[in-house]
Amino acid sequence: MSPARAATSCRACEGTTPVCDDVTGRCDVRCDYVKVCEGEGDGCVASMYPVVDNQTAEMTYEVQTGCWPGFNFNNPQEDECRADDTFPGMYTCLCGTDECNGEIIIPRAGVDRPSVPESGGDIPPDFLLDPNDSPSPPVGSGGFPWDPMAGPGRDDPTVRPGGESNHHFVGSSATASADRAYGPDNTSVLIGIVTIIPAILVLVLVIFAAYVLYRRRHPKTPPSSIFGTKLEDGNGNYQIKLDDFDSEVADPSLENTLNHNEEHLPIKLDTSVGKGRFAEVWKGKLFQESEDRFVTVAVKIFRYDEKQSWQREKDIFSDPALKHPNILDFLTAEERGSGIDRQYWLITSYHSNGCLRAYLGRHVLSWEQLIVMSQTTAAGLAYLHADRATDGAAKMPIAHRDVKSSNVLVKSDGTCCLADFGLALNLDPTIRVEEYANSGQVGTPRYMAPEALESRVNLVNLESFKQIDVYAMALVLWEMLARCEVTGDVAPYQPAYADKLSGDHPGIDTMKDVVIRGRERPDIPPGWLVHQGLCRMSEIIEDCWDHDGEARITASCAEERINELQKRQFTAITIDSEDDEKEPLRPKTRYIEETDV
Repeated sequence: MSPARAATSCRACEGTTPVCDDVTGRCDVRCDYVKVCEGEGDGCVASMYPVVDNQTAEMTYEVQTGCWPGFNFNNPQEDECRADDTFPGMYTCLCGTDECNGEIIIPRAGVDRPSVPESGGDIPPDFLLDPNDSPSPPVGSGGFPWDPMAGPGRDDPTVRPGGESNHHFVGSSATASADRAYGPDNTSVLIGIVTIIPAILVLVLVIFAAYVLYRRRHPKTPPSSIFGTKLEDGNGNYQIKLDDFDSEVADPSLENTLNHNEEHLPIKLDTSVGKGRFAEVWKGKLFQESEDRFVTVAVKIFRYDEKQSWQREKDIFSDPALKHPNILDFLTAEERGSGIDRQYWLITSYHSNGCLRAYLGRHVLSWEQLIVMSQTTAAGLAYLHADRATDGAAKMPIAHRDVKSSNVLVKSDGTCCLADFGLALNLDPTIRVEEYANSGQVGTPRYMAPEALESRVNLVNLESFKQIDVYAMALVLWEMLARCEVTGDVAPYQPAYADKLSGDHPGIDTMKDVVIRGRERPDIPPGWLVHQGLCRMSEIIEDCWDHDGEARITASCAEERINELQKRQFTAITIDSEDDEKEPLRPKTRYIEETDV
């Protein structure tokens, strides 16, 4: 047995809807509530189980996660939650590191199955099912065949002879195999176990079905309710509301706020996740009522000499009308410390997928993912630019002025949201033109529009600032398209203009040479024109990065045009080129629009 371990932190939710990758078999449990397990050596458990939607009668899947008391960690994969397929249609896993049950890895036929002992070990190889005989499980199924808080015991079907946990042990084999492993005296015991297991499974399934039915008729408050509850320091000294963290919950009544109380929010910083020009971003824990209940948040910390940057971003975030699913959720702002140790905090929702730039470096996008991510990015910018909120009330239009892939975050549901409003500008028509005099040439040179590079922004027309954002958004969309797999081979991620620049951090003069004097834009490969959807996306991008700012379409228009592509499906047909000599790059295979979804 392994030595005792320190208390483990586990994801702890009930009834969340998983998001699964059909290729890798990895499923995000969509749970942001973390619980510190009570005992030393406790592990984490996660299970997915099928449920039937009462309204649509369709089969869906839900996940339950929590702590597993007294688990002995003999599994070499204890840092990952790899599910077994002992129970058909149900997938459960145990693991032993902090928050390791935030993702369930579903076994696939013949691949990614847990390793088994060599011959002569605790379990003979011929007593295990052949991986090729195991059906390939549907991604997103699983269940709790027992009480996850009860702990393993004698009747636990995952405990093998000897008391050691075995999550991929399923029994049926020849008697001779059993004799070799355990001796002839134990053969009858093994046969008895194999005979009684089906009856136990049927009983467990009946109990589980009754539990699910009872829970649907008598639902208890889901863990996500903590996002709208009162937070106290133990003496009731302050109150604050939490927002839509990682898209798990949404309450339109919640609004962005500033913590004016003397007591700071109970936040513990964990790890640094990024550093920019003005601040450093940390992953932290916002404790809820006690230290074993917390929500993961992002904390952007500004140094004492960057108060102006903090103030500018806080003022933008503090607008209640800025609430939108494609704009980073803001919780509160705080001032901490004194003197040169003084810090200025912005506390927001935390998105574990990180920024779009990093995400594209790790992932290739499908057509469906491309459309969702590009549409939500455009939707966030369109709302930022709008002068009306979603409820029709008047809203201050805002220019972001630093749109780039590292300032776009990828949420757990695959959508995107805009972040980092340190350079954002309220487009207030009542402000005099002179006050905008120094507002033209800001941003990251790689993503700056021609007029911004030349400092010739039309300050009289505030739409000019929006046009600069649209140009930058076009480059972000291009980076997404470059990582889409729909046309075949995908090159490694590169930021826009990478093939036209010699360095990773080009300056304004360098970008002037490329964008203004050379009139260049990132290349549209011929392969993109093979697919009708990519071809239309390319047209949208070109309409967004037009050299003339006034000729560019708006972010709202781009959002609508991308949204139209979501309603279409495309299929390939083969046609012949009329003149291959004149058009050597013209593809033989074209894609045409087939039907509306």
